[in-house]
Amino acid sequence: MAASHTRRGRIPRRLQPSIEGQLETRLVLSHAHIKGTAYHYLLTHTNPKNAYSLHVPRFLSQHAPYYFNAGYRRHFFVATQTARGGQAVEVTALDGSHYMLNLSYTSNTLQTNIAEGANGNNGVATAADTATQVSMQAANYPQPIGTIRAYPMPGGRVGLILDGTTQNTELTINPLGQPQIKGFAHSFAYGEATRKHFLNIGQITVNSGQIGSILGFQDAILSGPLTSLGTTAIDRIAFYQLAPGASIQTGGDVNTLDVFQNATLSGAGTGVNIGRDLNLLNVGGTLTVTDNASFAIGRDLGLLPQPPKGTGTGSNVLLLNFNSLLGTTVNNIALPPSVGSFIQGNVILTNGGAFLIGRSIDNTMYIEGGIIGFSRLLTNAATAPTTPPLETKLPSNAGSANGFVTALGGASG
Repeated sequence: MAASHTRRGRIPRRLQPSIEGQLETRLVLSHAHIKGTAYHYLLTHTNPKNAYSLHVPRFLSQHAPYYFNAGYRRHFFVATQTARGGQAVEVTALDGSHYMLNLSYTSNTLQTNIAEGANGNNGVATAADTATQVSMQAANYPQPIGTIRAYPMPGGRVGLILDGTTQNTELTINPLGQPQIKGFAHSFAYGEATRKHFLNIGQITVNSGQIGSILGFQDAILSGPLTSLGTTAIDRIAFYQLAPGASIQTGGDVNTLDVFQNATLSGAGTGVNIGRDLNLLNVGGTLTVTDNASFAIGRDLGLLPQPPKGTGTGSNVLLLNFNSLLGTTVNNIALPPSVGSFIQGNVILTNGGAFLIGRSIDNTMYIEGGIIGFSRLLTNAATAPTTPPLETKLPSNAGSANGFVTALGGASG
């Protein structure tokens, strides 16, 4: 009798002993064609090129779909693609890493000085104040998105032009993960070895002159001009690094300027030029101003203490290590002051570079390293500060500030 159609399917293969009575040989998660000496060579010669040349691990797995030429793809310019009708753009850097630059809404309620809106930062005291704030926000909900254009620039950089932005618009620069294509799970991504995961931005132009924040704290390097000439305040500008050639020019206040690593301002006509107040400056490394560049603040440094934003620190950074003393019975302990700047490396002012403050230092200018070229740190105030231990007075040729400069590593020049 013919077999039932339900038994006509392919019989699954079973692991069975061979004629000699032994289990048949199988290789599981290994490659037998590579000798032990080759593995030893790869462990002692760790450059990915060696592994790619020996095909261990395989660049393309044995059964991977052949969708592209097996080899490295060279990029000569960054690639861009518009998203969300111009409210976002995807950028591919020369190393193959991907980034999404997105415009979104931010409330931007932090005031730039006490007179401009204490309730926005300190909270409300009465029910009437609360009702006023609620009615103001409910009256007209803004749609301040705008558009962003991205263009390739020489040297693997990208230039950005922002249109239609307001002080409630936030530009965020975020890395994107590499897409995993079906069939390539067992192929090895050798391209990841050369990716630096930093987007080099050669220009940012804010045509409206207004923007709330520009955030690329740990994934964007600024190596060209950032221009926003409106008089409205910018809540936060954050980059991983300021490279030579970088410049920032604003027409109004900047609440927080964060640089995760070093900030190097070099060349005539470059540098930082804040139109009015800079309330907090954070630099995770060394601040270098050289070759006739300048770091200029139109009015005050540290006028209004700022809270921590994102992964950056706030004006209360020196107080963080004193929390254990606050709950004790010890009296008469002088708490650390709020800071107007927190620079974790040195401040180097050479070859015509200068740090200029238009009026005064209201909160401590704190520098963990030393100051080289101290005579080029200038303010325009009339009274000299009180100088506690470990704090350095401003130079005699400068009008001193209402605050003081703290340089733990000393000062020279």
